[in-house]
Amino acid sequence: MRPIPSTILRHVARRRVNPALRTFVSSAKRLNSEETPKAQSHMSELLQDASRLQSHEKQRFLEFKHPNAGSGKDSTKVELSDPAWLKAEPEYLKLQSPIHGYAALPYYYLRDSCKCPRCVDPHSKQRSFRTSDIPAKIYPRHIEWNGFSLKITWANDIPGYGEDHVSSLDFESLKAGPMNTHDNVSTATKPFHWGNKLMQGVQHWVSFDDYMSNDAKFAESMRNLQRLGLIFVKDIPKSRDLVKKISERMGPVRNSFYGETWDVKTVPQAKNVAYTNQFLGFHMDLLYMNEPPGYQLLHCLENSCEGGESLFADSFRVANIMRKQFPSEYKTLTKRLFGFEYMHNDHIYSNVRPLFELDKMTNGIRNVNYSPPFQSPVPKHMIGGTSNHAHFKPWRQALKTFTRLLESNSSVFQLKLNPGECVIFANRRVVHARNKFNTASGSRWLAGAYVDEDALLSTFATNAKKFPAEWSAGDPSKTGKKLLQKEKEEALKAVQEYNSRKVEAEAETMRENGRALPAGSQG
Repeated sequence: MRPIPSTILRHVARRRVNPALRTFVSSAKRLNSEETPKAQSHMSELLQDASRLQSHEKQRFLEFKHPNAGSGKDSTKVELSDPAWLKAEPEYLKLQSPIHGYAALPYYYLRDSCKCPRCVDPHSKQRSFRTSDIPAKIYPRHIEWNGFSLKITWANDIPGYGEDHVSSLDFESLKAGPMNTHDNVSTATKPFHWGNKLMQGVQHWVSFDDYMSNDAKFAESMRNLQRLGLIFVKDIPKSRDLVKKISERMGPVRNSFYGETWDVKTVPQAKNVAYTNQFLGFHMDLLYMNEPPGYQLLHCLENSCEGGESLFADSFRVANIMRKQFPSEYKTLTKRLFGFEYMHNDHIYSNVRPLFELDKMTNGIRNVNYSPPFQSPVPKHMIGGTSNHAHFKPWRQALKTFTRLLESNSSVFQLKLNPGECVIFANRRVVHARNKFNTASGSRWLAGAYVDEDALLSTFATNAKKFPAEWSAGDPSKTGKKLLQKEKEEALKAVQEYNSRKVEAEAETMRENGRALPAGSQG
C-alpha cells in the first residue's frame, strides 16, 4: 500500500488523548475558490488520498461516562473510523473530518436536525416533534462516526421515542445548516450586477417552447433570472392569455386590484401614467402595498409605434457603487424613509420604506424601493423643526446621487420589445421605464402579470436541485466575469489615453506661451 503523504497527515487529527484540534479550509470551500493549477493538483491529490484512507478505515471502539449521565451506570459507546476524530463535551460534540473539517455542534442542534421517518413524515414533510420537546440534558448513548456520516442513539430522548430511535446525519449538511432560499451573499446565489455593456453580452433569451416544455432549458433561464434579475422569452404565439401561462410556469399569478393580468395600452383619462403614450421614468410597481410583487412580466402583443422602447437598470449595482464610493449617502438611503401611495376613489394604499432595504442577517441589500410616480410627499417625520429640516439636505443629495448613477448611460439597458417577446424581471431590483411613443404611427399593446417572490425562490431552489448541471451551465457569471475584466481594461486604457492627451495638451500650451517644458517631458 502506498504510504500516506505528509500533506494528508497534516490535515488529519491524530488518535491520542485530547489531541490538539487542527482546523483547515474544507474541500468545498477550496473547490469554490480561485486556485492556481498547482493548488488544484495538490487538492486533487489530497482528495484521492483521503478517499484511499477512507477505504482503509480502522474501526475503534470506545466507551466513556458522559457528564450528563448523572449517577447512573450507563455509558456512552463510540464506533470511530480512522482518521475521523471526536470529543464529547457536556453540551456539544466536537467532530473532525479529513475532508469537511471541524465543527462543534450542540446536542439540541443534532437532535433537532434528525429527519428520520419518525421525526419528519416522508409524505407531508412535516415534523412530528417541537424543538421545545427536546430535553435540556439530552446526550448520546451510542455514536457512529466515520468523518462523513454521523449516527446517534440518544439517552434522555424526546418523550415517546424509544431506544430504537437513531438519528442519521450528514456532516456536510450539518455544517452548512438549514437551506435559506433568501440567501443573497454566497458565491452561488448573490446577484450578479450588470450595467449596459455587460447586459449587452449576457442577456438571456429562451424560446417559448423551450421555456414551457424543456425543463433543462427552463432551469437555465431561472438561473439567469436569479443572478441577473432580468430575462427574455421569444417566439410567443400571439395570444393575450399566454402571459398568464408564462407566469404560472414560475409560480401562482399574483392577483391585485389590476386583476391577475392587465393590459398596458393608451386609454383616455388614464388612472396610471403607464396607460398613456408619455415617457415613463424609472420605477418599481406597487411599492405602496405591504407585500409588493417580487417579479413582473410584460408580454408584447403589438409595438408598431415610433418610440416606446423599454429601459432597464440594475439598482443593486448602483447601491453597491454608492456603498463603496459614497458611503455616507448610502447610509442615509438605508435610514431615511420614502412614502408611497395610490389614492383613488375605489382604492387607497400607502406605505413607507427606505430606498435601500437591508437584509437583517447579512446587512446587504435585500430590496430597493424606488417609484417616483407613486411617491407621496416627504414623510411627516421629515417636516418641521430645525433638526429635521437639516436632515433633508443630505437626504436630497443622496437621492440625487442615486438618480444620477441609475440614469447614466453606463447603467441603462434599452431595447424595443417586438410582438411575441416577453420580459421577466425582479420588481424590487430591476427598475423599468419606457420612452414616449407616437400612437398616430401605429399601436402598442403589452399584457402584464406579477408573481410573488416566494414562488420564485421556491422555483430557484427546486431547479437547482433537480438540474445541477444545467443550473451551473446557466450561470451568467461565467461569461460576465470575462466581460467585466474586458470592461475594466477598456476603462483603464481610456483613462491612460485621457491622461496622455491631457499631458500633450498642457505641453502644447506651454510651448505656445514660450515656457520651458518640465524636466523629463517630451517636446
